[in-house]
Amino acid sequence: MSKHSNAGLLAAAAIALAIPQARAELAVWDQAKVTALSKQLAEVAGTLNDTFYRQPVPTAGSVQTRGYARLKDAVAKIQRESKSLNGKLEKGADRQATLNSYQNLMQTVNTAREEAKGVFATSDVGEKATAVRGVLNQLGPYYDPDFKELHPVTR
Repeated sequence: MSKHSNAGLLAAAAIALAIPQARAELAVWDQAKVTALSKQLAEVAGTLNDTFYRQPVPTAGSVQTRGYARLKDAVAKIQRESKSLNGKLEKGADRQATLNSYQNLMQTVNTAREEAKGVFATSDVGEKATAVRGVLNQLGPYYDPDFKELHPVTR
């Protein structure tokens, strides 16, 4: 390659890096809809937590024991964080005022999804997790312009 073609490549790369990447837009904020979704989320997260607690516990010393305990904690935390988010929205808090709560909730959801990869769960727990995931998929675009739909966890 000549010096001129190298310079042309460098200039093209610099221009490409300087152009801002297109971001998806946030969904238009609808306080009533977001509040209704958060209420639904709190309900299905509570059902998931109750169902998870009723499933068989791995036997002591099994490979799943620690993962199960971490997942159990994460599922309970999802329930608490969902209730907290709903409480704030029901009091009229907007996107900005609830963004931190939503982000904390999603961190916990992602932790739970990672733990779930290594833990056996009954089919009824899977059904309840699907309900939670469905509500989160509707709620996400109101808070995250780059929200990626949550899919079932694969082992």
